[in-house]
Amino acid sequence: MGSTIAAIILAAGQGKRMRSRLPKVLHPIAGRPLLVQVIRLALARRCAPIVVVVAPNDEAVRSAVRAAFPDAPLRFAVQPRRLGTADATRAGLAAIPGHRGRVLVLYGDVPLLRPASLARLERAAGRASLALLTAEVDAPFGYGRILRQHGHVTGVVEEKDATPAQRALREINVGVYLCDAALLRRAVGRVRRNNRQREAYLTDVVGLAARGGGAVAVAADPTEVVGVNSRAELARAEAILQRRLAAVHQARGVTLRDPGSTFLSLDARLGRDVVLGPGVQLEGAVRIAAGARIDGPTVLKDCTIGAGAVVHSFCHLEGAAIAAGASVGPFARLRPGAHLEHGARVGNFVEMKKARLGRGAKANHLTYLGDAEVGAGANVGAGTITCNYDGGPIKHPTRIGAGAFIGSNTTLVAPIVVGERAYVAAGSTLNQTVPAEALALGRARQVNKLGYAARLRRRLTAREKR
Repeated sequence: MGSTIAAIILAAGQGKRMRSRLPKVLHPIAGRPLLVQVIRLALARRCAPIVVVVAPNDEAVRSAVRAAFPDAPLRFAVQPRRLGTADATRAGLAAIPGHRGRVLVLYGDVPLLRPASLARLERAAGRASLALLTAEVDAPFGYGRILRQHGHVTGVVEEKDATPAQRALREINVGVYLCDAALLRRAVGRVRRNNRQREAYLTDVVGLAARGGGAVAVAADPTEVVGVNSRAELARAEAILQRRLAAVHQARGVTLRDPGSTFLSLDARLGRDVVLGPGVQLEGAVRIAAGARIDGPTVLKDCTIGAGAVVHSFCHLEGAAIAAGASVGPFARLRPGAHLEHGARVGNFVEMKKARLGRGAKANHLTYLGDAEVGAGANVGAGTITCNYDGGPIKHPTRIGAGAFIGSNTTLVAPIVVGERAYVAAGSTLNQTVPAEALALGRARQVNKLGYAARLRRRLTAREKR
């Protein structure tokens, strides 16, 4: 599909059945808003320009589209009143007055179409003035029915305007059209709101095209044309897309131990021999290199996982980078800016934020590392805390040198530097530099009061007798 084809994406629907303050076309599917997925489809087919028809004052939709496609050939058109799909298409055409090629009409709430289906639509169009997608379904309720005479498409009738015989038809109109721009302009200008809904249906264009120069239909996979008008339909579309994504990754050499409980992002990229356990959720731009293993349940959002790395169960990673051969968890939380170098280890109940754990370094239990640099081979003992926040606007850094040993239950009050191969005694609270190779102790001297425990017990017994 070349640049002589413009796209009009109808996205001004109110979406009342979603019962949501969020515009319907911004509800996510596999991590992307519905509308974003449809725009990507049009871009994949090299449509230009692409017009998104929105409702007045729908800045949320505009902002989301601009953020997702800052450099794409996009335009916006406003449908002042929701008077039907033909009226919305008329608004879209007004945004491309000089376009003389063909126009592809898509819907912001039909996110599962494949580029290959649109390619077939173009090939089938030939010299016909209009080509449309149809589908055979077992339960056609709510959809417009395709009318034929001697096998040729003659029009579309909407569910609410259909006769009982027409409602029995199982071939439905998907609503996706590839039409000559000139014909589409003439057609939407002639459409009248003479139906029960008092709306200008774009489906009327099919009949006009059939009478004026021919219309051809292309059968589509019913799972590709699922529309989203409610939360239940959104869940159905999500399930279809997740099965599709799972099949794609499995064909590329990824093991999904329980595909039904795995959530895959459209932007996830997985290498060969990656293993995803039950309950793994991949959100956003996740990159997992060959041979890595992610045990479930675990959430990865916008993360990079190196080859052969392991993320154990019950971890939550966001904006983190895990190098090859590193190990995380179980029960670890890595926040944005967390970075584990090759062979580093983070264990259970460890939290990292904007912190780097050097090559082969380890923090195995019950530790918080924030705004910290930990050198290669260093060991951070259980219960260690980097105190990076003093209540003001600045987060202070902690730097731990290569080969340093931080004893358990240590508090490092930033800004602070612990030198290479230094030792910090367990239970210390430090706020000054520890030189390389030094031993630092920052705790009160132990005092033993002999026999004092027996005196305490006698006092407690006396109080109980009172």
